[in-house]
Amino acid sequence: METMESMRRRRFMQAMAAAGAAVCMPLGGRHASAQGQTLTVTSYGGIWEKAIKECFVADFEKKNPGAKANVVLGGPAQWMGQVEANQANPPIHAIMNTVGLSLIAGRKGLVEKISAEKVPNLKDVPPRFAEVADWWGACFDYGSFGIAYHRDRVKNPPKSFAEFIDRTAKGEWMAGLPTISYPSTEQILIWSFSDILGGGVDNIDPFFKAADRMKKNILWWASVTDFLNQLDSGEIDIGMYWDGRTWAHYDSGAKHIAYVNPKEGGVMNPVVVQKPKNAPELAWKYIDSMFAPEPQAKFAEMLNYGVTNSKVVFNAKLKERITPWEQTRWPPFEKIAEKLPEWTERWNKEIGKKG
Repeated sequence: METMESMRRRRFMQAMAAAGAAVCMPLGGRHASAQGQTLTVTSYGGIWEKAIKECFVADFEKKNPGAKANVVLGGPAQWMGQVEANQANPPIHAIMNTVGLSLIAGRKGLVEKISAEKVPNLKDVPPRFAEVADWWGACFDYGSFGIAYHRDRVKNPPKSFAEFIDRTAKGEWMAGLPTISYPSTEQILIWSFSDILGGGVDNIDPFFKAADRMKKNILWWASVTDFLNQLDSGEIDIGMYWDGRTWAHYDSGAKHIAYVNPKEGGVMNPVVVQKPKNAPELAWKYIDSMFAPEPQAKFAEMLNYGVTNSKVVFNAKLKERITPWEQTRWPPFEKIAEKLPEWTERWNKEIGKKG
C-alpha cells in the first residue's frame, strides 16, 4: 500500500515532469512567436516561384528573424482543397487565389477577412483590390489581357478589340485566342468580346457570332507557352495575350513581339492572397510583405506585371509596359463564375472541345 510520503513524492515528480514538458514543448499555432516558426506559402511555377522567393519570402524572413516560409507550387483549386480537408490545422498558411475562388473560400469559411490592422501595408492599396474579394483577401498584383503581335508581320496593329475582331474576320492575319480549357477564358474572352459588342454576362451571343466570323483565321491556344510558340513559328501573327508575359518574352530575346492595350481597356486579372482560418497569426506578416512597396517593386521588375501598393514607383521601362489598373476593364467575376458551366457547355456545342 502506498504511504502518504510516497504519494507526495509521486505527485511532485509528476508536476515537475509536466512543467519540464511545458518548457520544452515548441510553441506553435496562433500565438507562437516568429522564432523558429515555418510557414507554408504558395506560388505558381516558373518565374513566379523565383519572384515569390526573392521578393516576398526574402522580405518576410529578413523582417522576422528565425521565421521561415516554404513555397509550394500548384494552383488555387488544389490549395483550397487541401485547406478544406484540414480546416482545424490547415497545411497552407497563405494562398494565392483567383477572385472567383477567393469569394467561394470566404463563403465556405475557409479564410479570414483581411484589414489594415492585420496587414499595415494594405492602407496604401486602393480599396477596390480588397473589395473585389469582399475583403476575404486582397489583390497584390494583376495582369492586363490585351493584344500581342509580331512586329515584322503586323505593321499596323489594331488599336481596339473591335478592330482586332473585324480585321481577323477579314483574314488580314492568323490570330491566336485562348481555348475554353485555359483558366479565365470565360472572362478574358467570352465576357470581354460580349461586353464590347453590346452583350454581357446575360447575353454572350455577340461572342459566339464574332467567333464564327473569325473561325477560319483563328488558331486556339491552351497555355501561355502555346501562344508564344505559335507566334515565333509563324503559325499566327497576332492574338490576345498578357502584357507581362509579352514583355518577359521580349526581354528573353524575342524582340519581334509587342503589346497593345486596346482602347476599350485590357481585361483586368488580379491575383488575390488569403490567410486560411486557423493558420498561424504570423501568416499576416508574410502577407504584409507581399504588399510592402519595395518587394512589390522588385516583383514588378521581374514579371512585368502591375502591383497594387500605390507607393510603388516604376522605372521608365516599366511605366511604358505596365497597364495602369485604372485603364483596365474589371469583369463581374462572381457573376461570370456562376455562368461558367452553362458557357462551357455552349462552347463545346458551337466551337468544339478542341477550340
